Amino acid sequence: MKLTSSLNQFIVLAKIAETGGLSSAARELGMTPSAVSKSLSLLEEQLGVLLVRRTTRAVTLTTHGKMFFQRVSRILADVEDALDEVGDLRSQTKGDLHISCSIAFGCSQLVGIISRYKERYPDVNIHISLDDRLVNLGEENIDIALRITDATDGPYAARMLTQIRWVYCATPQYLEQHGRPQKPQDLKPQNHQLLVYPAMTNGGAWTYWHKGTVEQIKINASLECNSSLALLNFTLAHQGIACLPTYVADKHIKNGEIEVLFPDYQAASLHTLYAMYFQSRYKNPLIRTFVDFIRDDLKNCDWGRL
Repeated sequence: MKLTSSLNQFIVLAKIAETGGLSSAARELGMTPSAVSKSLSLLEEQLGVLLVRRTTRAVTLTTHGKMFFQRVSRILADVEDALDEVGDLRSQTKGDLHISCSIAFGCSQLVGIISRYKERYPDVNIHISLDDRLVNLGEENIDIALRITDATDGPYAARMLTQIRWVYCATPQYLEQHGRPQKPQDLKPQNHQLLVYPAMTNGGAWTYWHKGTVEQIKINASLECNSSLALLNFTLAHQGIACLPTYVADKHIKNGEIEVLFPDYQAASLHTLYAMYFQSRYKNPLIRTFVDFIRDDLKNCDWGRL
C-alpha cells in the first residue's frame, strides 16, 4: 500500500470508530459519505478483512476492526506527535475540555481534582457531565470519561488511575444503640440493620479477605440501593451498617461522623478507576495534561489507603 493512501484511509477509519457512523465521520472530515465509504471499502479490500459492520441502525467495528483501529490509533498519535514537535502546533494548554464522570465519584472527589488542575492550567475551560452510564465519546463530544469499571476492551484507550477500596462502616450513634460488632459474623439480622449496595454482594453475601483467605457471610438487607451516595446518606442518618467506597466515605471517616468496622476484614471486591479516551487524541495537550495530572494527583490521595 502507498503510504499517503494508507494514512488517509487510517484517518477515515479512526474517525468512523470515534464518531460511530460514516455520515458523522464525513462531516468531521469535510468529505462526502460516499467518499468515506469508498475509502473504507478500499482499505478492507487491501487488508482482505471486514473492518466495519454496517446495519440500518449502527456502524460497529468487527474484531479485526477493533484490533486494527488500536494499531492505527497509535500510528496516528505518533504522526501527530511528530507534527507537534516540528511545527509547535499546540504549545499552550488552553481551550475547552469535556469530561464525563460517574455521579458518586464526581460529587465526592472531582471538585478538588478540578480545582487543583485549574490552578496549574487556568486557561482550560472544563465542561463536566455526571452520568453513571458509559457514554459514547464520539457521539456526545466527550474528551475523557472517568469510569470505575472492568470493561476496558472497547474502542477507547483505558489508563488506570487508581484502585478503589470499600470499607464497612457506621455512625458512632448507631453503634452506641445497636452495639459494636467485632467481626462480620456478628452481623445478625436481629441485631443490626444492613445497608447494601447490590454490586458488592455475591449470591446474597458479603465477601471479604481475612488473613489471606476469602470468606463470606450471608446478609439480610434492611435497605438496598444502587447509589453509594444515597447509602452514605442513610449511613449518616444512623440507619445501619454499610459497605462504602473509600472515595465516598473518607471525609466522613476523618471527621468522626462514621467509623470503619472490621479493619482486618477487607472487602474482596476491588475496583479500578480509569481515564478513557480515544488513543488518537492523546497528543492533544488538553487530554494529555489532564490524564497525566489526575493520575499523579490520585497518587497523593489517602482514601486509597483507608
